Amino acid sequence: MLKIKIVHVIESLCFGGAQRFVVDLCNEVAKTEKYDVYILSLCDNDLHHSLLNDISPDVNYISFKKGAGIGVTALVRLTKWLKNECPHVVHSHLNAYEYLLLYRIFDSRTAFFHTIHKPAHIECTNIFFKKIRANSYRYNQVTPISISQSSSRGFREYYKLNNDIVIQSARPELAVTIAQLDLTAKYKDGSYLMVHVGNITNGKNQQLLVRAIQLYNLTALKKCRLIIIGEIKDQRLFYQLNELLQDDCFIEFIGAKHNVADYLSIADGFCLSSTMEGMPISLIEAMSMGCIPICTPVGAIKEIVVDGVTGFLSQAIEVDSYCKALKRALDSSDREGIKYNIQKIYKKKYQINISALNHINIYKKALNLFEGRDNAFELLYKSKT
Repeated sequence: MLKIKIVHVIESLCFGGAQRFVVDLCNEVAKTEKYDVYILSLCDNDLHHSLLNDISPDVNYISFKKGAGIGVTALVRLTKWLKNECPHVVHSHLNAYEYLLLYRIFDSRTAFFHTIHKPAHIECTNIFFKKIRANSYRYNQVTPISISQSSSRGFREYYKLNNDIVIQSARPELAVTIAQLDLTAKYKDGSYLMVHVGNITNGKNQQLLVRAIQLYNLTALKKCRLIIIGEIKDQRLFYQLNELLQDDCFIEFIGAKHNVADYLSIADGFCLSSTMEGMPISLIEAMSMGCIPICTPVGAIKEIVVDGVTGFLSQAIEVDSYCKALKRALDSSDREGIKYNIQKIYKKKYQINISALNHINIYKKALNLFEGRDNAFELLYKSKT
């Protein structure tokens, strides 16, 4: 059987929302036998500090062993591999975009896509590369994919174009493990339990969250416990957060975890205090578990969270404002209704099978492959091999 060869290129598979989405999407698409799916990582990935273990056996994984900085050797190896394999679809993510420039010079038949996971002005700050991306988008050499309506608006403003395609980020429905029992015994001690999932970076703004929890606990009879799950990407920031915590027994950093569902399943709320977001994968995970989100009003969060209906939003990115949103969430008399609402939206819009189908449809359209047009595919396949 002739297969459509689909390649996703990303710098690494470290713990992060974009990386998680790439693995989930590839796993889902690879369930169908007619697709031959590859994840190409420019960098090596440590088995214990990456998403390698989450890649399905049906997905092919290759690393090009890029080191720090600009990887010329990785670029050459990647280009050579692509020329030898002749994939039908090449889909880049984050800063992997520029590593495909050389291959695009040699190939005119591959369909190229790029997903903009961060706000466009944050993802590509280099003026030279911005011009290259803008031209390739403008002349349909690469199809840009935005992950939300907010992301699309940012793309159109930054590049002065309107030809992006919106496909929302998504996640498979999470499942709890046996570890949930031990976590329940450890953390459900009569206090409220809040969970934050996000790497320690300035954009996630954990300082605000820590201060808001501390402010809440100053006067609350029933205290609020906060668990922060994520990798330390900024050591200086992590040091500052620890200085802020001092001996606070209600806030705990526990690092990256594979069993996020266990924590979300027992939590009274999911916290995001970001200063910027594209479409946070962690929020979609919380929705799938019916964990009520309390968030700052940034990025695509505002497309999902309607205050008092599908979660709670602070009015501003300020400690006092976030603390008030936290209090409204914990005091709400309609918590069960809100849980129902967010799980309903997740099942309707943010399950991974929906996103996978949308991606397959745009791949087929780009390759001029529609239902009943197998002859067109066969001719294309032969011309590429």
